[in-house]
Amino acid sequence: MRRAGTITVFAGGLPVLAAWVAGVSGLFEVHRPVTDVLAEVLAVLLVILALRFRRGRLAVAAIALALANLLVREPLATDPTGPGIAALAFFLPIDLAILALLPERPVFRPQNLILIAVVVLQGWFVAAVGTASLSVAQGDLLNQVLRFLTTPDLARLVFLIAGAFVALAFAARREAFEGSLLWVLAAAAVAIVGARGSHPATLAFAAGQLVLLLGVIEDSYRLAYHDQLTGLPGRRALDESLHSLEADYTIAMVDVDHFKRFNDRHGHGAGDQALRMIAAELAHVGGGGRAYRYGGEEFAIVFPGSDVAAARGPLEEVRLAINRRKFALRAPDRPRKRPTPARAKKRPARHIAVSVSIGLAGPRPRWATPDAVLRAADRALYRAKEEGRNKVVAAGDR
Repeated sequence: MRRAGTITVFAGGLPVLAAWVAGVSGLFEVHRPVTDVLAEVLAVLLVILALRFRRGRLAVAAIALALANLLVREPLATDPTGPGIAALAFFLPIDLAILALLPERPVFRPQNLILIAVVVLQGWFVAAVGTASLSVAQGDLLNQVLRFLTTPDLARLVFLIAGAFVALAFAARREAFEGSLLWVLAAAAVAIVGARGSHPATLAFAAGQLVLLLGVIEDSYRLAYHDQLTGLPGRRALDESLHSLEADYTIAMVDVDHFKRFNDRHGHGAGDQALRMIAAELAHVGGGGRAYRYGGEEFAIVFPGSDVAAARGPLEEVRLAINRRKFALRAPDRPRKRPTPARAKKRPARHIAVSVSIGLAGPRPRWATPDAVLRAADRALYRAKEEGRNKVVAAGDR
């Protein structure tokens, strides 16, 4: 199963690299009226998407980048290496690192509203420092603190630390948003630390917004094509796969035996764990097969280019693997968190064997289309259940 955020992590560097090349070469200099405000335009789109998909962290990140773009284009443009830029380089990576560590909440929750207010106050401070509204040349304690916060070396160190935090958050969560933040940090570093001039910086901030948009697209794709519980491709992905089948192929339908009884006896939480375990086994089916979540406790496996005889062996192997893998139930007295020090268990965890029944079919004159083959596999599945369950039955078997 492909892990979340993979596309964003691998493709997110392309907009950042393109922005750096375009900024260095002056490729879009004649289009500055458009490129200078592109980050703000994209921020509006991202905030709308954040409202639609209830992604508050996305809205905060988009607003932070848009505000940074506005600052480097207007009040900080006259001094691209001054204290205002250094202050921006201090605050922006910290904001992005905080977003990577926070849980996802809708836009109008207090967590995100507070963060937006903090980002706006930081923008005011950066603008004030950059336009010398706050003096940093005196020797009192406040100005010593300001000089420390606007040191370029400190800003570079903050970028490195923030990048480490975001990388750890991505490794722990493997979400597209954390993956996009890695490249957003890189774009911000190019804009603030590496760029010389407002136009290369605005291009880099626009690239950062594009990476956030790429993360939204990947999340939307996963919502549409992947099952959230098991991580397998979902029904829509199966339908598209069926329409692309040609020549020899085999379709198998898999159903968990006595799943309703399992849920009634052990609870829906245990049922979800069992489905995830079965999905993990089906995802590694051999013979070139690809597993899909069909719905409920049913799964489908498609073997492109394989006939029924070739697919039967891998299906028998995965059926045996599921049946041999004992499912451990949480003991009734087991706490949700591990106690310190660990205490002896009053009751051992129960281990239950879970089995599946499988029906498979390939194209025949009686069922020539993929949809008809799938229905034939479904009928074979019910034959497997009628004949005792925990077995593989092919359509047409005597």
